[in-house]
Amino acid sequence: MTSPTQRRRRWRLVLPILPVLALIAYSVTAHMVEEPSPSEPAYLAPAGDGPDGAAGLAEQLRARGVTIRTFTDSDDAFGALRSTRGDATLFVPSPGFLYRGQLDWLRWLPDRVRVVLVEPDAAQVAAAVDSVGATGRRWATGVAPRGADCGLTDAGPAAVVRTRYGRLEDSATAVESCYDGGLVRVFEHGKEFVLVGSPDPFRAERAGEHDNAALALDLLSAKSTLIWLDLHEREPVPPQPSKPPVVEHEQGDYDPPSGNGAKPAKGPSPFPDWLFWVVLTLLAATLTVMLARGRRLGPPVPEALPVEVPGAETAAGRGRLYRRVRARGPALETLRAAARRRLAVALNLPAAAGPETLLPVLQARTGDDPRRLGEILYGPPPQTDQELHDRAVELRRLVEHVTARPVNEGEHR
Repeated sequence: MTSPTQRRRRWRLVLPILPVLALIAYSVTAHMVEEPSPSEPAYLAPAGDGPDGAAGLAEQLRARGVTIRTFTDSDDAFGALRSTRGDATLFVPSPGFLYRGQLDWLRWLPDRVRVVLVEPDAAQVAAAVDSVGATGRRWATGVAPRGADCGLTDAGPAAVVRTRYGRLEDSATAVESCYDGGLVRVFEHGKEFVLVGSPDPFRAERAGEHDNAALALDLLSAKSTLIWLDLHEREPVPPQPSKPPVVEHEQGDYDPPSGNGAKPAKGPSPFPDWLFWVVLTLLAATLTVMLARGRRLGPPVPEALPVEVPGAETAAGRGRLYRRVRARGPALETLRAAARRRLAVALNLPAAAGPETLLPVLQARTGDDPRRLGEILYGPPPQTDQELHDRAVELRRLVEHVTARPVNEGEHR
């Protein structure tokens, strides 16, 4: 049965952690509620009217003279690019929903096509382009200025910094970086790839914040035709995946080689991005609890006891603790040390007298064999509980015989 003291101790350990856990739960819940879901039908859809839709953005693009063609199948969208002869933008709000291997075929689209990918992860970036990689991800989208060397847009500060991208160390291809790495552009295989680190500039709810709307319009209105790939679930793999369309290049028409030539994509991390911060917060909470529970920092400092404790009771209490952990030797040594001190005082010897001084005087008082007295007071540690009990009884009888008084656990020493 748990005592009230034990329950209070448990609560003292748990209570400091509860506010931290409550804060983590609140933050995770709020983030999940506020975070848009690509699986929602209105998410960055040209006809989506909700807070995460892009109907307003589509209307502004049409007002600029951009022709919008919406597709719900990536093969159809890729095929529609052939007739544009490169004067088109392919907008992919959910690159993770393309079926396996589709991102590898982007390099075989018509030359001069602009491909805008919204927040692709590391594996998706590796499949689409060769010279850029994902360098980090924030918990929430941040706002950053465009940057002096950014020629991709004339927009001002925008909320686009959540996933950051940068040029790979082993690549010699020039990469144009804007908004502190939240927006990058690279030209590869005759195409223009634009990686956007957050969906916020395209969402109706965020369009009026900062210069998000201007940035979205600049990214999607550079060409006269916008191929909008509106996916809200993972595409099933066709029974026979189609090859990319035959495209016209400056050197003539050709089919891509049978091996798509793409480098193998790195597998995604099995751990969610927020796991590091949760573990770090729990470690900080644990350290706080340890500091709160600790009485002092540094080595132990001797202190006077606040109350007077009987010496024999102290020895008995320590003996019970030793017995609990089966430390028979230290338990018996505690009793022997207390007995030697009492015998030395009774024989008018210093309390710290050694065996060469104590045993001869003790033998003269009791007449016992010195070897037996030495075994009682200084013998080897016991090996069993019964042996420990027998040695303790011998100690008590020897002390009672020499001091002519019974051992009283309540006697103050």
